Amino acid sequence: MSMPVPPSHDPADPWLYPVTAPGADPWTEPVGDLAPVYALPSVLTSTGTGTGTGTGAGALDDAAMGERVARIRGWLPPVDPAVFGCFLGQLATHLDPFTEADPVGVLVTLLAAAGVHMGPGPHVVVGGFERHPLLTWPIVVGPTGTGRKGTGYNVAKALLSHAIPEFVADNVHSGLSSGEGLASVFATDDTPGKGKPRLLPEHDVRLLAYEPEWASVMARMKREGNTLSATLRAAWEGGNLSTLNVDARTARQSHVGIVAHITPTEFRDRVSSTDMAGGTYNRFLPIAVAQSKFLPAPDPIDPTTLLQFGAALSDRLAAASRLDALTLDPDAAQLWRRLYVDFSAAADGDGDGVLAQFTSRAVPNCLRIAATYAALDRTDHITTTHLTAAAALVRYSIDSARVVLRPNDDLVKLLTHIREHGPQGCTREQARDAFQRNKSAADVGRLLDHLVTAGQVTATSRPPAGGRGRPATVFTATTPRG
Repeated sequence: MSMPVPPSHDPADPWLYPVTAPGADPWTEPVGDLAPVYALPSVLTSTGTGTGTGTGAGALDDAAMGERVARIRGWLPPVDPAVFGCFLGQLATHLDPFTEADPVGVLVTLLAAAGVHMGPGPHVVVGGFERHPLLTWPIVVGPTGTGRKGTGYNVAKALLSHAIPEFVADNVHSGLSSGEGLASVFATDDTPGKGKPRLLPEHDVRLLAYEPEWASVMARMKREGNTLSATLRAAWEGGNLSTLNVDARTARQSHVGIVAHITPTEFRDRVSSTDMAGGTYNRFLPIAVAQSKFLPAPDPIDPTTLLQFGAALSDRLAAASRLDALTLDPDAAQLWRRLYVDFSAAADGDGDGVLAQFTSRAVPNCLRIAATYAALDRTDHITTTHLTAAAALVRYSIDSARVVLRPNDDLVKLLTHIREHGPQGCTREQARDAFQRNKSAADVGRLLDHLVTAGQVTATSRPPAGGRGRPATVFTATTPRG
């Protein structure tokens, strides 16, 4: 996938170069673009390259792995290639051949970490009065094992450890339990030399909370008297977490990011309409993930390449942290007007109140993400490139919320069946075979229409054999079967 050059760059400057002094030779070699990999390769190899064309038993193994991955990913919504049209997307794409993690999961983990590392300085103003820090809180949703959620986090962490090792060691922590506990992290009223040692470096207000068992955090928030939910709402605003209870603390400034992991079933079982209406979960960006491929013996990434990626990210983060307010350039302002209307309409959740609550902050989330992308491109002007990539990710988030909260097993079964037919596709009659013909043609037709509307399947007309008779409608999966 050919990536656009950010407007703030000299066209000759590859995306992965670090900033260098005028006239200096950049020491990071440019890295060629890789194809987007959320679309599974047609043949997988046991060597982990994903490009082999095995024969005999090896080919059977490849086919079996491809079909298995197609089933694993069958519940996911389609991904717009524009999601990866940013610097962090390029990093996730380059790292993808070496991991079974979902590249979207790697991307959003890097996004969350970048926003926290920049600190409270860079921000965007929404509506003329609301100051938004560049914080994005992904809640990564995937099945146990096949979701590869932890794998995705580890991939991102490996890169971050090369880019910002001190931040990873000192500012990334787990264990959210209460509002008072979170506020105490940023408290400024402790007597020197007394009490518990400070969790963060002195005068540092940046905290990235990594919560691999978010279901446990949800359970704690439901306990009577627990104030974590209310404190998180304040933290998303990037503001004052001071408390006024019997254990009052002064914590006037905070900059908190969260990366949460949970399974679809756990989330549906634990969240209630009251939880949604409370306004905590609409701060999060739901992202559905699944294993992207089988790599029984993955090729290790070249350590030099990882060092180069880390150096490029470190350089951009340092430049981004020096920015203040970010604004839309004129072309982006025009695009933003359209996106504002689109996302405001999408927030009705197709009439589903719970879904509407979960996605009701699509507008500020989109602007925060676009501003983060701009800051990483070393500019305080948000361009159409940044907005397009951010909007694609937010749309995927809305679609993720829909499949997590309102799963449809029939759609998954039918999509998997169509994928198994490969590029030749299947007809309406063949589609009924997905249900052993136990569903009527009308019911299957409605499911096919849904998949076409969602962009997961394309419908084309095939001329009849021999040139006589009516043409047949053929349905083909937009994401190959394996």
